[in-house]
Amino acid sequence: MTNTVTETFFLPKEVDRKSWLVPAEIYNLFHSLQARNHVGHVFVPIRIMQFMAVLDKNEIVFVDGQSYAVSENSSGENEGGRLILISWKFPTSHDRDSLDEPMPCEVIYYDKKNSDLQLRLILAFREAMELMDQRYRDKEIPVQGAQILTL
Repeated sequence: MTNTVTETFFLPKEVDRKSWLVPAEIYNLFHSLQARNHVGHVFVPIRIMQFMAVLDKNEIVFVDGQSYAVSENSSGENEGGRLILISWKFPTSHDRDSLDEPMPCEVIYYDKKNSDLQLRLILAFREAMELMDQRYRDKEIPVQGAQILTL
């Protein structure tokens, strides 16, 4: 039996949302990493930005490794976790006609100051996924869990 590491993330209120096409190369890496982890989430460290991407079946959330929040949970105890700054939500169908086609998604911003962050994430996230793809080419990615709570 494997122990699952679980992280807590907080989802602030949405401040903006835009339609976007995820480049095929990035979406294909996302799909490949997801296929190697049958339970839980895939955590992709984006070291050059001190960020972490958390891959779920229909969404990728981007978390600032330096931001931390504390909120009272349902039992009245304080619980800490990292703040989600941006997320990419995919349609549930994930349909494309070709592997070379981009995948539509909604980019959701949870902070007004993050409009330029999306541009920086595109390159850095692709490079981080390529590194993980090479590292776990022939093995299953370790199981990790994520708990996302609204602030």
